Amino acid sequence: MAVTSQRRRRQVAALLVGYVTYTVGLVVAAGSQPTGYEISIYRATPVLFWLGSAIALLAAIAVGLRASATTLRSRLAMLLGSLVGISVAILPIIRDYYYNGSGDALSYLGWTRLIAEGSLNPANFLYPGINTIAVVLTRVTGLPPRRTLQLVVPIFMTMYILFTALCVTRIAARSKGAAVGTFFALLFLPINNIHTYIFPYPTTAAIYFTPFAVYLLLRYVGERETLATVRGYDVATPLGVLLTLAGIAAILVHPQSGSNVLLLIGAGFGLQLLARLYSRYRETDRLTDHRSLAPQTALVGLFFALWIPRFGRATGTVSAVVNGLLYGANPGDEISTVSTSLSTLGSGIGELFAKIFLVSAALSAVAGVVMLLAVTGKLDDRFPDRNTLLRYVTFGFVPVFVLFGLFYITSVTRQPFRYLGFMMVFVTVLVAVAVTDGIPFSPSLSAKHWQAAVAVALVFLLVPQAMILHQSPYMYKDSDHVPETYYEGYTTSFDQRDPEVYFAGPRGGPRRYVDAYYGTTGTDVTPGGKEFPGKEAMIPFSVFGNNTTQYYSRCRYVPLTSSDYQREVGLYDGFRYSAAAFRSFRQNPDVSRVQTNGDYRLYYVRGDECSR
Repeated sequence: MAVTSQRRRRQVAALLVGYVTYTVGLVVAAGSQPTGYEISIYRATPVLFWLGSAIALLAAIAVGLRASATTLRSRLAMLLGSLVGISVAILPIIRDYYYNGSGDALSYLGWTRLIAEGSLNPANFLYPGINTIAVVLTRVTGLPPRRTLQLVVPIFMTMYILFTALCVTRIAARSKGAAVGTFFALLFLPINNIHTYIFPYPTTAAIYFTPFAVYLLLRYVGERETLATVRGYDVATPLGVLLTLAGIAAILVHPQSGSNVLLLIGAGFGLQLLARLYSRYRETDRLTDHRSLAPQTALVGLFFALWIPRFGRATGTVSAVVNGLLYGANPGDEISTVSTSLSTLGSGIGELFAKIFLVSAALSAVAGVVMLLAVTGKLDDRFPDRNTLLRYVTFGFVPVFVLFGLFYITSVTRQPFRYLGFMMVFVTVLVAVAVTDGIPFSPSLSAKHWQAAVAVALVFLLVPQAMILHQSPYMYKDSDHVPETYYEGYTTSFDQRDPEVYFAGPRGGPRRYVDAYYGTTGTDVTPGGKEFPGKEAMIPFSVFGNNTTQYYSRCRYVPLTSSDYQREVGLYDGFRYSAAAFRSFRQNPDVSRVQTNGDYRLYYVRGDECSR
């Protein structure tokens, strides 16, 4: 009794230290607002935040794995760990970034503004999920869309952590499932910064939403309560209705990623059909007693079939896959190009792969073993419920893996990495169950040794994963920080520009800021209904500098930001655009600076057909 009481006091003390250090670090981080563009949020955030977060996370893991699953201490440990993980992920919000997401996220900001203004009907938008949520938050809180759209990120992340833990709890046969599931969810394996990101992004939001659907499916198949029957057959149950709505909601968040939820439900229904067919010849496990997933498969499939054909962008993706299968594609070309660029910078594709995917690859191998054991019936027979539910997860993984392979074979784009992100949801759940129940590891480990092994493994996994949550020079990328000076600089340029003068810029024109400002819904992106001139025009590497005026016959606007220089010269060491080229461009007598606020500068380039 004395030992137990002493252990309890140590755990309470550890949690107290963890919460205090986390709070101090959070306050310090919130007080360190950026004064300009930050190419790496990791370097710019005060060390005290990282130190406080590390101490808090260690305390959370130690207590969460040690304390009894039913105690308040265990719940407080899981809460502390979740707070630390989410805080690291939403550092741009904590540190008061004007906006986070310099690519697609700016386009989503424009669409959100259109919906808020009533200019865009959500029903006529392919994936209105996160945009409409942001609009609702804007109307409730009074915050601008750029704020509420960023708040959507922690909402979905919280769902991801909570329901990943609940999925593990539902499947695992032992009591530590909630804690293990929570801490493994904090790895955020779906984020790869190739086609899944931490900023407002519908694909990622749909992936974060998936554990909710998985949990509903795992609960529904064993449900006994009924809402309605027809001729003795159950046609509606509480969880069945929720599962149907979850499938539809996932499609509205993002049809491509949401369709994976449909595949998950359909695969579960297929597994049930196989079990019933097999039961004619041999007695099977509990699958034959589970509720049928046929209604959910039919209803969600019907909604998908009605929603998708209305949008050319969605049908175009299908056409691209078909064409790739018929005529072939070479996904290795893009990999080869990236590899060559990395070699020039003194790195390589192997190093980049290790940074981004080494943890995911190692855990995928563990998940693969679990799936193999599940389908071959090699799991411990003492836990039939767990084994059956693992088969549902395994069968749900299969069609997504097939689609990943199809997109990789038929496409040179980054589409496969969307499916890779979705697959990591299954990997997280399967690995957490394996760790909880000792699959395929030795279940004979003592509780003390098991806790120590899991704690050490989590620490070694969490650190490299935390380093790839945000884009940074660590992975040879600049950050997605959008300072207020950039946004205001672009909007001023758009307001005061000559509509006949084209834009151009290093690596492309101001496409995303055009989307954010005008709220583009297609090619008519200006109030006059004209295509924005030079929206995506890139100044070639070889002509940037003294040759710019000779290359363009027409006048051009060229916006340059502090991030352009930091990225090209500081990060890429002048690989494409050198410091000398920037200097020559600014000093060219035919280039005039017409606008500046310090971080953003707009230049006017006089071509041969322009007045000089």
